[in-house]
Amino acid sequence: MSESAIRAQILVILNAVTNIGKVYDYERWAADWTTFINLFKATIGAVDQIRGWEIGRRNAPQIDHAYGVVYVPHQFVIRGFMSVNDASATEKTFNALIEAIQTAFRTKDTLNGTCETTRYDGRASIQVDIIEMRSFGSILCHYAELSLFAKERISY
Repeated sequence: MSESAIRAQILVILNAVTNIGKVYDYERWAADWTTFINLFKATIGAVDQIRGWEIGRRNAPQIDHAYGVVYVPHQFVIRGFMSVNDASATEKTFNALIEAIQTAFRTKDTLNGTCETTRYDGRASIQVDIIEMRSFGSILCHYAELSLFAKERISY
């Protein structure tokens, strides 16, 4: 188990979601909006739009369990962006995409064997923390933050 293996499996699971758009296994940044926006441009159903996701990590405290064993409860954040189109009711599409992501992780308690568990404090593996609209440059986008707990066991 390792943080990089866990992150790689999060990427694999996200990429398996139909019409997810572009997915990156790290937080993307650019000095100008045009470059940043182009990182998330995708063609879905023959329509060019902003639709993308990025994986980051919020924290990873180490917890001593017993001699020779440490647990690291990683908390990952998955940020999603999708351009708004009122006539196409994109809010419903974005929320359906979020639900598809939750479904994809629901049966992946160990992230394909890369962590001990994604369950935490009685919660399901992935949580939706924020759903709102944000402006990226001149483009209004749906925005979401999902959090994912992944407990890594390290023996030494």
